[in-house]
Amino acid sequence: MALPPLGSVFWGARPVTTLVNRLQVRESTSAKHLTTPGPTDDELAEVMRAAVAVPEHGGIRPWRFLVVREAAQRRLSDVFVEDLLADSPDASETEIAKRRDGPLRSPLLIVVAVSPREHPKVPEVEQVVAGGLSAFVLQSCFHDMGYGAVWVTGNPAYSPRVKAALGLAPTDHIVGFVHVGTRGPDAPPTPRKARPDPTAFLAEWTGPTETVES
Repeated sequence: MALPPLGSVFWGARPVTTLVNRLQVRESTSAKHLTTPGPTDDELAEVMRAAVAVPEHGGIRPWRFLVVREAAQRRLSDVFVEDLLADSPDASETEIAKRRDGPLRSPLLIVVAVSPREHPKVPEVEQVVAGGLSAFVLQSCFHDMGYGAVWVTGNPAYSPRVKAALGLAPTDHIVGFVHVGTRGPDAPPTPRKARPDPTAFLAEWTGPTETVES
């Protein structure tokens, strides 16, 4: 199936919206390139309205958002180090420093989690997908406001100790840590990554494949 080239003005008979164009060129900004100022409380509230508007089945609304700033980031940094040392008492200074730095690399950190609920029609995987959608919307909206943002995971996202420190249940899922801030002067220009050819992943299904009985 042939598609119009990236950035073309029309998709069939419909004009491509500004949102589509922005999503085509969106790109994460490494947390090491994020600096102050971060979003204001009003901007955060606007983004959150979008994050909870994502598609989700059954009205479960399984997502949880934990805003972590300043002193709380330092406390979470200590939690990350304690978690590392609990698993690796002989961790090197380099490993400890890297883990300690994790929560501190941006002026705003949002922990996106999912608290799944038993539901006869909504399996857990669908609830986790809804949480992932909300994380993507967070990142994309901050990008649209002119901020840099990146969505990361890593070992702390799967640690029962980190979950407990954040007030989450063992059965909850940390979908990711979303770092947000102003793109620093050393941040590389975007977009810098080549996009894959969408036709490599796209096919038109016309019916079941014919099988020959042996």
